[in-house]
Amino acid sequence: MKIKITKKTRRIIAIYLAVLVILYLAAFQIPGMTTLFETTQVLENGTLEVSCEATGYVVKDEAVCTAPATGEISYTTESGTVVKKGTPIVRIEESGEKDKEAAGKYRDYLDRLKNYPLLTEGSDAPISGVFSTEIDGYEKYFSIDNLDKIKKEKTEELSLGKLELDRKSAVKGEPVFKISSDDKWYVVCWLEKGDADKYSEGEEVRLTSGENTLDAKVDSKKKEGEFVKVVLYLNVYYEDFSRAREMEITIVQSNTTGLIVDNECIIKKDGQQGVYVRTKDGDTYFKPIKVKMSNGEQSVIYDSIFVNDKYEQVETVTVYQEVLRHPEEALEEDMKKEAAD
Repeated sequence: MKIKITKKTRRIIAIYLAVLVILYLAAFQIPGMTTLFETTQVLENGTLEVSCEATGYVVKDEAVCTAPATGEISYTTESGTVVKKGTPIVRIEESGEKDKEAAGKYRDYLDRLKNYPLLTEGSDAPISGVFSTEIDGYEKYFSIDNLDKIKKEKTEELSLGKLELDRKSAVKGEPVFKISSDDKWYVVCWLEKGDADKYSEGEEVRLTSGENTLDAKVDSKKKEGEFVKVVLYLNVYYEDFSRAREMEITIVQSNTTGLIVDNECIIKKDGQQGVYVRTKDGDTYFKPIKVKMSNGEQSVIYDSIFVNDKYEQVETVTVYQEVLRHPEEALEEDMKKEAAD
């Protein structure tokens, strides 16, 4: 015996299954599903962290030193060591060979460093900093003096390959080591305007890259085409400092504590930001708020009282109050009542 299922029955079954799936997702707290059916949010105290990810480029003063003579070379210290100006770095046992032109693989890098004040000849550290045996040939471009001229388009076109300098012999004029000054340095990145607006010049932030977390400060922000060039200032040493050039970073603001509210709850009335509070009786009323910080999805707001632009104390929401998630309809009804009065 065949059972005939009508189109209407199939639609009912499909709707039933869809409801079951939604209830299942909500029951297991799948992100975004737990608030799907909620029309209000209960305000609670919490901590919000604002951050964004970017590709950063390290800018620092780096002295590239070339061999003062042709011969056998040996290094007196290990790469990554912090040294003072004048510290002997490399010993050269002159071979007596007639000086010849630097090998081709070094020549390309030296050409990019022409007229660079920190390209020097010698076997001692010309500045204090971190000793290393790697160069990328862009020490001049990524120098502090050139900071304002570093542009997004050009920077992203660069081939930032490393050249290892550690070897047993060198020709006069070939690069043999580098010293990177670590007393002050910068990280340059380009952010979309919305992300750049999260940070203010002079603001202290945390910069994380891999397992490293470093204290930094927003040195400057400048619009560059569709992006904003953000320069971060640092003066701390970390393990990979001497090798760092291009790095994936996360810029983290200091954590801010207060009442946490979802941004979908916030609305403007007569130019004032606020939320609609729902009472136990089901009535709603507008309450002004002041945002301390926002990450685009949630905001930290003041509790009980805040001071407005006119230096007046304003009563605001308190912990455990219930606010509407989508207050547009409440605002519309509010405006109609006020117009009728």
